[in-house]
Amino acid sequence: GPCICDLTRKVATMGDHEIRRPRAGFTQVIEPADTLGVYAVEAWGPQRLVEIISGSTPSQRDWISLAKLDPGDGQFTKRLRQHLGDAIDRWRRRSKYFHAEAALDYIKTLGGRFLIPEDASWPTSLADLQDSAPLGLWLLGETDFPPLERTLAVVGSREATTYGDSATSVLVRKARSMGLTVLSGGAYGIDAQAHRQALISPGEGLPTIAVLAGGLDRLYPAGNVELLRQIGVDGLLVTEMPPGMRPNRYRFLNRNRLIAALSSTSIVIEARYRSGALSTANHAHDLGRTVGAVPGPINVPSSAGCHRLLKETPALLIDDPGDLENLYGLSSSNSDA
Repeated sequence: GPCICDLTRKVATMGDHEIRRPRAGFTQVIEPADTLGVYAVEAWGPQRLVEIISGSTPSQRDWISLAKLDPGDGQFTKRLRQHLGDAIDRWRRRSKYFHAEAALDYIKTLGGRFLIPEDASWPTSLADLQDSAPLGLWLLGETDFPPLERTLAVVGSREATTYGDSATSVLVRKARSMGLTVLSGGAYGIDAQAHRQALISPGEGLPTIAVLAGGLDRLYPAGNVELLRQIGVDGLLVTEMPPGMRPNRYRFLNRNRLIAALSSTSIVIEARYRSGALSTANHAHDLGRTVGAVPGPINVPSSAGCHRLLKETPALLIDDPGDLENLYGLSSSNSDA
Protein backbone atom coordinates (compact mmCIF):
# COMPACT_ATOMS: atom_id res chain seq x y z
CA GLY A 1 0.00 0.00 0.00
CA PRO A 2 0.94 3.66 -0.16
CA CYS A 3 3.26 5.14 2.41
CA ILE A 4 1.66 7.19 5.14
CA CYS A 5 4.94 8.99 5.61
CA ASP A 6 3.75 12.41 6.61
CA LEU A 7 0.74 11.30 8.65
CA THR A 8 2.39 12.91 11.66
CA ARG A 9 2.78 16.40 10.24
CA LYS A 10 3.25 18.47 13.36
CA VAL A 11 0.90 21.35 13.91
CA ALA A 12 2.07 24.71 15.15
CA THR A 13 0.33 24.47 18.51
CA MET A 14 -0.33 21.54 20.80
CA GLY A 15 -3.96 22.41 21.39
CA ASP A 16 -4.93 22.83 17.77
CA HIS A 17 -8.65 22.43 18.21
CA GLU A 18 -9.30 22.30 14.48
CA ILE A 19 -7.44 18.99 14.30
CA ARG A 20 -8.07 17.47 17.72
CA ARG A 21 -11.84 17.87 17.56
CA PRO A 22 -12.32 16.17 14.15
CA ARG A 23 -9.93 13.37 15.10
CA ALA A 24 -11.88 12.75 18.32
CA GLY A 25 -15.04 12.51 16.22
CA PHE A 26 -13.41 10.10 13.78
CA THR A 27 -12.76 7.65 16.63
CA GLN A 28 -16.56 7.69 17.15
CA VAL A 29 -17.47 6.90 13.55
CA ILE A 30 -14.47 5.13 11.93
CA GLU A 31 -13.60 1.70 13.35
CA PRO A 32 -9.96 0.94 14.24
CA ALA A 33 -7.74 -0.28 11.38
CA ASP A 34 -10.12 1.10 8.71
CA THR A 35 -7.43 1.83 6.13
CA LEU A 36 -9.58 4.06 3.92
CA GLY A 37 -10.22 6.25 6.98
CA VAL A 38 -6.47 6.61 7.50
CA TYR A 39 -5.98 7.54 3.82
CA ALA A 40 -8.89 9.99 3.81
CA VAL A 41 -7.50 11.90 6.82
CA GLU A 42 -4.08 11.93 5.17
CA ALA A 43 -5.23 13.13 1.75
CA TRP A 44 -8.04 15.51 2.70
CA GLY A 45 -7.14 16.66 6.17
CA PRO A 46 -9.41 16.25 9.21
CA GLN A 47 -11.74 19.15 8.43
CA ARG A 48 -12.52 18.19 4.84
CA LEU A 49 -13.24 14.62 5.97
CA VAL A 50 -15.71 15.98 8.54
CA GLU A 51 -17.48 17.84 5.71
CA ILE A 52 -17.66 14.67 3.60
CA ILE A 53 -18.96 12.56 6.49
CA SER A 54 -21.52 15.32 7.09
CA GLY A 55 -22.81 14.92 3.52
CA SER A 56 -20.55 16.93 1.20
CA THR A 57 -19.80 15.06 -2.04
CA PRO A 58 -16.10 14.35 -2.73
CA SER A 59 -14.97 16.67 -5.54
CA GLN A 60 -12.70 15.90 -8.46
CA ARG A 61 -9.92 17.57 -6.45
CA ASP A 62 -10.60 15.28 -3.48
CA TRP A 63 -10.27 12.25 -5.74
CA ILE A 64 -7.01 13.53 -7.19
CA SER A 65 -5.49 14.17 -3.77
CA LEU A 66 -6.40 10.62 -2.69
CA ALA A 67 -5.09 9.07 -5.91
CA LYS A 68 -1.76 10.83 -5.26
CA LEU A 69 -1.20 8.35 -2.43
CA ASP A 70 -0.95 5.57 -5.03
CA PRO A 71 2.61 4.24 -5.06
CA GLY A 72 2.37 3.84 -8.82
CA ASP A 73 1.08 0.33 -9.43
CA GLY A 74 -2.52 1.47 -9.87
CA GLN A 75 -3.81 -1.07 -7.34
CA PHE A 76 -4.62 1.57 -4.76
CA THR A 77 -6.65 3.70 -7.17
CA LYS A 78 -8.55 0.59 -8.22
CA ARG A 79 -9.31 -0.20 -4.59
CA LEU A 80 -10.49 3.38 -4.04
CA ARG A 81 -12.94 3.11 -6.93
CA GLN A 82 -14.29 -0.16 -5.56
CA HIS A 83 -14.50 0.67 -1.87
CA LEU A 84 -14.42 4.38 -1.09
CA GLY A 85 -18.16 4.91 -1.69
CA ASP A 86 -19.00 2.10 0.73
CA ALA A 87 -16.56 3.45 3.30
CA ILE A 88 -18.09 6.94 3.17
CA ASP A 89 -21.59 5.44 3.49
CA ARG A 90 -20.41 3.41 6.48
CA TRP A 91 -19.02 6.51 8.21
CA ARG A 92 -22.15 8.53 7.40
CA ARG A 93 -24.38 5.84 8.91
CA ARG A 94 -22.46 6.23 12.15
CA SER A 95 -22.29 10.04 11.99
CA LYS A 96 -25.03 10.27 14.62
CA TYR A 97 -22.31 9.17 17.09
CA PHE A 98 -20.06 12.10 16.10
CA HIS A 99 -20.04 14.08 19.36
CA ALA A 100 -16.42 15.15 19.57
CA GLU A 101 -16.92 18.04 22.01
CA ALA A 102 -18.85 15.87 24.44
CA ALA A 103 -16.21 13.13 24.34
CA LEU A 104 -13.34 15.58 24.81
CA ASP A 105 -15.12 17.21 27.77
CA TYR A 106 -15.98 13.84 29.26
CA ILE A 107 -12.43 12.45 29.04
CA LYS A 108 -11.27 15.53 30.98
CA THR A 109 -13.74 14.81 33.78
CA LEU A 110 -12.29 11.28 33.95
CA GLY A 111 -8.84 12.83 34.34
CA GLY A 112 -7.79 11.65 30.87
CA ARG A 113 -6.85 13.20 27.53
CA PHE A 114 -6.98 12.61 23.80
CA LEU A 115 -3.65 12.30 22.01
CA ILE A 116 -3.29 12.85 18.25
CA PRO A 117 -0.49 12.11 15.75
CA GLU A 118 0.23 15.84 15.52
CA ASP A 119 1.19 15.94 19.24
CA ALA A 120 4.88 15.92 20.15
CA SER A 121 4.27 13.07 22.62
CA TRP A 122 2.59 10.78 20.04
CA PRO A 123 4.48 7.42 19.95
CA THR A 124 6.41 7.51 16.66
CA SER A 125 6.48 3.68 16.54
CA LEU A 126 2.78 3.72 15.57
CA ALA A 127 3.78 5.05 12.15
CA ASP A 128 5.04 1.51 11.43
CA LEU A 129 1.37 0.46 11.23
CA GLN A 130 1.11 2.66 8.12
CA ASP A 131 -2.42 2.24 6.71
CA SER A 132 -3.83 0.87 9.98
CA ALA A 133 -2.31 3.53 12.25
CA PRO A 134 -4.74 4.85 14.88
CA LEU A 135 -6.50 8.18 14.21
CA GLY A 136 -6.02 9.18 17.86
CA LEU A 137 -5.62 7.62 21.32
CA TRP A 138 -7.64 8.13 24.48
CA LEU A 139 -5.41 8.02 27.55
CA LEU A 140 -5.75 7.85 31.32
CA GLY A 141 -2.52 8.45 33.23
CA GLU A 142 -0.13 11.29 33.92
CA THR A 143 2.85 10.25 31.83
CA ASP A 144 3.89 9.99 28.20
CA PHE A 145 4.73 6.77 26.37
CA PRO A 146 8.23 5.46 27.03
CA PRO A 147 10.49 5.01 23.99
CA LEU A 148 9.90 1.83 21.98
CA GLU A 149 13.20 0.28 23.07
CA ARG A 150 12.17 0.54 26.76
CA THR A 151 8.88 -1.32 26.29
CA LEU A 152 8.14 -5.05 26.57
CA ALA A 153 4.77 -6.60 25.72
CA VAL A 154 3.79 -9.65 27.79
CA VAL A 155 0.65 -11.44 26.58
CA GLY A 156 -0.99 -14.82 26.97
CA SER A 157 -3.95 -16.96 27.85
CA ARG A 158 -6.98 -15.74 29.79
CA GLU A 159 -6.99 -19.03 31.66
CA ALA A 160 -3.48 -18.87 33.07
CA THR A 161 -2.07 -21.86 34.95
CA THR A 162 0.08 -21.61 38.09
CA TYR A 163 3.06 -22.23 35.83
CA GLY A 164 2.03 -19.38 33.52
CA ASP A 165 1.51 -16.98 36.43
CA SER A 166 4.88 -17.80 37.89
CA ALA A 167 6.72 -17.49 34.53
CA THR A 168 5.01 -14.12 34.04
CA SER A 169 6.06 -12.87 37.49
CA VAL A 170 9.70 -13.87 37.03
CA LEU A 171 9.98 -12.21 33.60
CA VAL A 172 8.12 -9.05 34.64
CA ARG A 173 10.23 -8.61 37.79
CA LYS A 174 13.33 -8.87 35.64
CA ALA A 175 11.91 -6.42 33.07
CA ARG A 176 11.13 -3.86 35.79
CA SER A 177 14.58 -4.25 37.36
CA MET A 178 15.95 -3.27 33.92
CA GLY A 179 13.70 -0.19 33.83
CA LEU A 180 11.42 -1.58 31.11
CA THR A 181 7.73 -0.70 30.89
CA VAL A 182 5.52 -3.82 30.72
CA LEU A 183 2.68 -3.51 28.22
CA SER A 184 -0.32 -5.84 27.98
CA GLY A 185 -4.02 -5.97 27.16
CA GLY A 186 -5.72 -5.73 30.57
CA ALA A 187 -7.47 -9.13 30.18
CA TYR A 188 -7.82 -11.91 32.74
CA GLY A 189 -5.01 -14.43 33.11
CA ILE A 190 -1.49 -13.68 31.91
CA ASP A 191 -2.28 -10.01 31.06
CA ALA A 192 -3.57 -9.25 34.56
CA GLN A 193 -0.65 -11.09 36.17
CA ALA A 194 1.83 -9.06 34.07
CA HIS A 195 0.19 -5.74 35.05
CA ARG A 196 -0.07 -6.69 38.74
CA GLN A 197 3.52 -7.80 38.98
CA ALA A 198 4.73 -4.68 37.12
CA LEU A 199 2.89 -2.41 39.59
CA ILE A 200 4.57 -4.00 42.63
CA SER A 201 8.07 -4.68 41.26
CA PRO A 202 10.81 -2.10 41.89
CA GLY A 203 12.21 -0.38 38.80
CA GLU A 204 12.76 2.93 37.05
CA GLY A 205 10.28 4.54 34.69
CA LEU A 206 6.63 3.83 33.93
CA PRO A 207 5.68 0.39 35.36
CA THR A 208 2.93 -0.68 32.98
CA ILE A 209 0.60 0.22 30.11
CA ALA A 210 -2.75 -1.50 29.41
CA VAL A 211 -4.12 -1.24 25.86
CA LEU A 212 -7.91 -1.66 26.01
CA ALA A 213 -10.55 -2.49 23.41
CA GLY A 214 -13.34 -0.25 24.76
CA GLY A 215 -13.86 3.27 26.12
CA LEU A 216 -12.06 4.37 29.30
CA ASP A 217 -15.37 4.91 31.10
CA ARG A 218 -16.25 1.23 30.59
CA LEU A 219 -13.28 -0.61 32.03
CA TYR A 220 -13.42 -4.24 30.97
CA PRO A 221 -13.39 -7.04 32.09
CA ALA A 222 -15.40 -6.34 35.26
CA GLY A 223 -13.15 -8.45 37.48
CA ASN A 224 -10.13 -6.31 36.55
CA VAL A 225 -11.70 -2.90 37.16
CA GLU A 226 -9.70 -2.20 40.34
CA LEU A 227 -6.46 -3.28 38.66
CA LEU A 228 -7.19 -1.12 35.60
CA ARG A 229 -7.99 1.89 37.79
CA GLN A 230 -4.66 1.40 39.52
CA ILE A 231 -2.90 1.31 36.14
CA GLY A 232 -4.65 4.59 35.28
CA VAL A 233 -3.04 6.12 38.40
CA ASP A 234 0.46 4.57 38.35
CA GLY A 235 0.79 3.67 34.67
CA LEU A 236 -1.11 4.38 31.48
CA LEU A 237 -4.46 3.16 30.09
CA VAL A 238 -4.71 3.47 26.31
CA THR A 239 -7.49 2.87 23.80
CA GLU A 240 -8.54 3.91 20.31
CA MET A 241 -12.17 3.74 21.37
CA PRO A 242 -13.85 6.94 22.61
CA PRO A 243 -15.74 7.03 25.92
CA GLY A 244 -19.00 5.07 25.76
CA MET A 245 -17.78 2.40 23.33
CA ARG A 246 -18.04 -1.23 24.39
CA PRO A 247 -15.34 -3.68 23.41
CA ASN A 248 -16.37 -6.28 20.82
CA ARG A 249 -14.50 -9.16 19.23
CA TYR A 250 -13.07 -7.13 16.34
CA ARG A 251 -11.95 -4.35 18.63
CA PHE A 252 -10.00 -6.89 20.70
CA LEU A 253 -8.31 -8.24 17.57
CA ASN A 254 -7.53 -4.73 16.30
CA ARG A 255 -6.24 -3.70 19.71
CA ASN A 256 -3.53 -6.40 19.39
CA ARG A 257 -1.79 -4.53 16.58
CA LEU A 258 -1.26 -1.57 18.97
CA ILE A 259 0.27 -3.83 21.62
CA ALA A 260 2.71 -5.12 18.98
CA ALA A 261 3.51 -1.67 17.54
CA LEU A 262 4.14 -0.02 20.91
CA SER A 263 6.68 -2.67 22.05
CA SER A 264 10.11 -3.57 20.69
CA THR A 265 9.60 -7.16 21.89
CA SER A 266 6.43 -9.21 22.54
CA ILE A 267 6.65 -12.32 24.70
CA VAL A 268 3.84 -14.89 24.68
CA ILE A 269 3.43 -16.86 27.91
CA GLU A 270 0.79 -19.59 27.53
CA ALA A 271 -1.53 -19.48 24.54
CA ARG A 272 -3.83 -22.01 22.94
CA TYR A 273 -3.21 -23.18 19.39
CA ARG A 274 -5.50 -20.37 18.15
CA SER A 275 -5.55 -17.36 20.41
CA GLY A 276 -5.51 -13.58 20.60
CA ALA A 277 -1.96 -13.68 21.94
CA LEU A 278 -0.86 -15.30 18.68
CA SER A 279 -2.51 -12.50 16.73
CA THR A 280 -0.36 -10.04 18.72
CA ALA A 281 2.72 -12.14 17.87
CA ASN A 282 1.77 -12.15 14.16
CA HIS A 283 1.39 -8.36 14.15
CA ALA A 284 4.78 -8.07 15.87
CA HIS A 285 6.39 -10.30 13.22
CA ASP A 286 4.77 -8.23 10.45
CA LEU A 287 6.21 -5.06 12.00
CA GLY A 288 9.69 -6.54 12.23
CA ARG A 289 9.57 -6.58 16.03
CA THR A 290 11.13 -9.33 18.15
CA VAL A 291 8.80 -12.11 19.36
CA GLY A 292 9.58 -14.51 22.19
CA ALA A 293 7.64 -17.53 23.48
CA VAL A 294 7.88 -19.36 26.77
CA PRO A 295 7.70 -23.15 26.34
CA GLY A 296 5.37 -25.19 28.54
CA PRO A 297 4.42 -28.79 29.29
CA ILE A 298 3.59 -30.68 26.10
CA ASN A 299 0.30 -32.12 27.37
CA VAL A 300 -1.31 -28.77 28.24
CA PRO A 301 -3.53 -26.94 25.66
CA SER A 302 -2.20 -23.56 26.80
CA SER A 303 1.32 -24.54 25.70
CA ALA A 304 0.24 -25.36 22.14
CA GLY A 305 0.27 -21.76 20.87
CA CYS A 306 3.75 -21.01 22.26
CA HIS A 307 5.13 -24.24 20.79
CA ARG A 308 3.48 -23.42 17.48
CA LEU A 309 5.24 -20.02 17.47
CA LEU A 310 8.57 -21.67 18.21
CA LYS A 311 8.10 -24.26 15.45
CA GLU A 312 6.55 -22.16 12.69
CA THR A 313 7.92 -18.62 13.14
CA PRO A 314 11.19 -16.84 13.96
CA ALA A 315 10.04 -16.52 17.62
CA LEU A 316 12.82 -16.86 20.20
CA LEU A 317 12.69 -19.42 22.99
CA ILE A 318 12.46 -17.59 26.33
CA ASP A 319 13.22 -19.84 29.30
CA ASP A 320 15.26 -17.59 31.55
CA PRO A 321 14.83 -13.97 32.78
CA GLY A 322 18.41 -13.39 31.61
CA ASP A 323 17.12 -13.69 28.04
CA LEU A 324 15.71 -10.18 28.47
CA GLU A 325 19.22 -8.83 28.99
CA ASN A 326 20.27 -10.27 25.65
CA LEU A 327 17.17 -8.86 23.94
CA TYR A 328 17.47 -5.38 25.40
CA GLY A 329 21.25 -5.17 25.70
CA LEU A 330 23.13 -5.77 28.97
CA SER A 331 23.49 -2.07 29.61
CA SER A 332 19.72 -1.65 30.11
CA SER A 333 20.00 -1.35 33.89
CA ASN A 334 22.39 1.58 33.72
CA SER A 335 20.67 3.28 30.83
CA ASP A 336 19.38 6.72 31.71
CA ALA A 337 16.15 6.41 29.74
